Amino acid sequence: MHKTLAFVVSSLLLIPAAQAARTPHVAHVSLVQNEYDFAAEVAKHGIRDGFLKYLDKQSITFGPQPINAFDRYSQGKASKTQLLWYPSYALVSASGDFGVDTGPWTAHWEEEGKQQTAYGEWLSIWAKDSTGTWKALFDAGTGHDAEDKAKPLAPHSKVAQLPAVSGPVASVDDLHDAMMRADTVFSNDAINKGLRAAYENSGTDDIRVLMLGGQPLLGKAEMAKVVPDALSDLQWFPMGGSVAKSGDLGYLYGMTYKTGDTAHLTPQGTYMHVWRKGVDGWKLLIAEELPLPASAGK
Repeated sequence: MHKTLAFVVSSLLLIPAAQAARTPHVAHVSLVQNEYDFAAEVAKHGIRDGFLKYLDKQSITFGPQPINAFDRYSQGKASKTQLLWYPSYALVSASGDFGVDTGPWTAHWEEEGKQQTAYGEWLSIWAKDSTGTWKALFDAGTGHDAEDKAKPLAPHSKVAQLPAVSGPVASVDDLHDAMMRADTVFSNDAINKGLRAAYENSGTDDIRVLMLGGQPLLGKAEMAKVVPDALSDLQWFPMGGSVAKSGDLGYLYGMTYKTGDTAHLTPQGTYMHVWRKGVDGWKLLIAEELPLPASAGK
């Protein structure tokens, strides 16, 4: 059991959990129902065992730097912390085997004889394995002080799916390279034009921004009210990612560094950028930005 809120937020609370009615975990389950099944598995069997059932063996989380999530939970101990969550947003690629979802989490635990509660937002990226079962490729999140009362998606509800694109799809390598270039444009805009301008230029109209300590920012208008109109002193450096077979949904995760740190010696934060491809190219759909604790980058 974790003894301090700081440790919980920096580790277990970066991962979602929730309470929901359980249904059999089968290959044809929708992404939304899969999330509720995942939540129920954690509620029944605990954080470690529940997550190990749903994580891909190469999955990534932030702990606080990017690490293998499956290995982390395999090496972890059982916890009595109660983690609850539900999905409030979900999107699936046109190919139907790659998706992203997000929503609020709540955690309850006991510390020195007193009940504690914490809140935040989670973000997961999923792909179907060879059996057609959803496995999480990425799972992490942010923490904040107040409960997010976002409307939950109904279990078994139809998941929004990107439309099929006519004509041939570019190769995975070409799609990934184009997404990397879009991420570089975002980073350069943040440095040269300001972080707000970077989100405005690179983001979709319905962009979602998840930052530590605050409620999720939904849409460009809400983002512009909160994100400062100031030049950033950070550069975004991707470490890995993946793209749907249909070439319309993908993600990059990585770390941020001071602009003067060209050798990337001292990371300042971690990030996950989910990208959606349309007629105007790759656009930033979800951004999760997390600063590293002062000691973590040394």
